[in-house]
Amino acid sequence: MILEIRDLSCRYVSRRKDTLSHVDLSLAEGEMVLIAGRSGCGKSTLIKSITGLLEPGEARLTGTISLDGRDVTEMSAEDIGLLAGTVYQTPDDQLFAMTVADEVGFALENRGEDPSVIREEVRRALEKTGLSGMEARSIHALSGGQRQRLALASILVTHPKLLILDEPVSQMNPKGVKDFLELLVSLNREDHMTILVVEHRVNELARYFPRLCCMYEGRFIYDGATEGAWTALGDTEAYGLREPQAVKLGRLLHLPYLSGHVKETAEEIRKSGISFAPHILREKKESHAPVVLEGRDLHYRYQGAEKETLHGLSFAIRKGTINALMGFNGAGKSTLMNLLSGLDTPTSGEILLLGKPAEKQRHHIGYMRQEADLMLLTDSVIDELTWNNKTITEEELDRLLRRLHVRHYCHDFPLALSKGQRLRVVFGALLARKDNDLLLLDEPTTGQDQKSLSDIKALLLYAASEGRTIFFCTHDIELAGELADQVFLLKEGRFLASGTPHTIFSDTKLMEEGGLALPPMLTLSEMLGIEPCISVKEVMDHVL
Repeated sequence: MILEIRDLSCRYVSRRKDTLSHVDLSLAEGEMVLIAGRSGCGKSTLIKSITGLLEPGEARLTGTISLDGRDVTEMSAEDIGLLAGTVYQTPDDQLFAMTVADEVGFALENRGEDPSVIREEVRRALEKTGLSGMEARSIHALSGGQRQRLALASILVTHPKLLILDEPVSQMNPKGVKDFLELLVSLNREDHMTILVVEHRVNELARYFPRLCCMYEGRFIYDGATEGAWTALGDTEAYGLREPQAVKLGRLLHLPYLSGHVKETAEEIRKSGISFAPHILREKKESHAPVVLEGRDLHYRYQGAEKETLHGLSFAIRKGTINALMGFNGAGKSTLMNLLSGLDTPTSGEILLLGKPAEKQRHHIGYMRQEADLMLLTDSVIDELTWNNKTITEEELDRLLRRLHVRHYCHDFPLALSKGQRLRVVFGALLARKDNDLLLLDEPTTGQDQKSLSDIKALLLYAASEGRTIFFCTHDIELAGELADQVFLLKEGRFLASGTPHTIFSDTKLMEEGGLALPPMLTLSEMLGIEPCISVKEVMDHVL
């Protein structure tokens, strides 16, 4: 066994309960295993325990962990790292060099390898991770997805036997996710690397991993074939698992066998004799509300850059609507958000907010950055929600705390909360300000489990129902399909298209060009002989 864990328990000295409770896990050489579970269930602690990164005195461990037959308690962190390379959830936590080549080559330089060997290993690692040609690029000029690939490349140069990845695709667009997962499969098959991935996005990863381990409250409640999990676990949302759309549809249709694969689900539907209307009349939603945000021929070039990042963007967004900004990593989405929020100024062009130049209307904008934790500045949740806000009443504050599901933590230190709770607090601070007519959100659901995702969706719908206008960046096609009134598809700083989710997501050519994966229900609807559907709801609308 490359990894063997027996009866592992872990309790942090600051807590009264075990974070891990009598955990057993074995990984044979060459396996690909997916670990999933709710935020705070113990997944990250398990990784820290394996990799030896728990601080001395931070926690009490009992049980045993063996890596390639060696007890990790008798190994240095460096020795563990050579056997088990780890890519963490936030790539910036492990990137520190100035350029891509320096970052990837650091471990080999540290070992005193010959420069020619280092150059060749760096070249191979960058080629495998799709970063060839970026050797001299500053790591700060990379998108979130590119930095994640860079972190992986810096591990691959050491040729570890076990590769551990903590939410490695959380910042990637769907095409990037597919490419990254296919890269992991090739590393597994061609380099015989054992791969252990911790990830919430089970819906996208399930088909790549034969084995799924579901963790709940510090222990594994399921360890077996991925396809068997849907029936065995029942209510997967309670365990933080985000099911494939084919499974969700199977549950709604009460199919006897649940599968994450579209082809098998279509076959089960045929066996069950369920009938569908080939065509239905779709309700067209058109907003005639006033325009809140308008961009006119926006251009932007970073200082010292040879090319523009944004090329003549023009758009209009109406009051009370939810709008999704999508596209490849590095397409310019975060750059556009920074311009709209006032953090940067367009090189040319004009931004209008409520019909006036945006620079005079900034007090109407609430902006949540992708790194939401950086926006938590006070010592308690209440202080966050009321900071620089003298208009909110005690009654309004109590209602908001309940809506955010953080009322019991109102006096807690915000950064001590779970990731989902922290995100809701940041979003709640935007909602607390009554003059925030426009909410700009950069990847508001990154790294969230299914329960947190449901909470955030409810908050977005609530904000829109109050007349707030929402413009959010996302790679999540399912989320955009469920929530957005309009989708803007960005590629290389230009809009490829804009329109309703159904219009955008049912256009296969446009989806491929924009770096988005086709919705599973689009393929399924074709198999069922009905008009194109992009969501489970749309398929269910055709059931006779």
